[in-house]
Amino acid sequence: MTLHTKGLMTAYAALLAGLFIITPFGIGVGYAAALAGLTRTNTGGGVTVKVTYLNPQGAADARFDIALDTHSVNLDAYDLTVLTVLRDEAGGEYQPVRVENKGSGHHRQITLVFPKPSAEAKKVELVIKDVAGVTERSFRWDF
Repeated sequence: MTLHTKGLMTAYAALLAGLFIITPFGIGVGYAAALAGLTRTNTGGGVTVKVTYLNPQGAADARFDIALDTHSVNLDAYDLTVLTVLRDEAGGEYQPVRVENKGSGHHRQITLVFPKPSAEAKKVELVIKDVAGVTERSFRWDF
């Protein structure tokens, strides 16, 4: 093997290694950007609520990641399975069928799972009622 061929093989190996390192980060950035477009935020009563629609396309259920953040309110007092409803434009109203809780106190992370909205619906609305003195917080997605 000539010195030139060895140099080309080394450069080729370095290029492949770089692609293996960079590609996952590029996918992660694209995925994060897609989720950012599905995130809605509402602030009131000293509480910020951030809701991300995790799977709007093609899943058997509808999953929403809900982050509650505050410096003054104990968020453990709020049961989002009771206070939250999902509505679609076809007139369907859905209650959560499963909840996954993470965190407590001033920082809570909740994933609520609902039945999939009607296939005809082009709009959905997640409504959270009575958190920190705010009668109703509405988060909408149009498809």
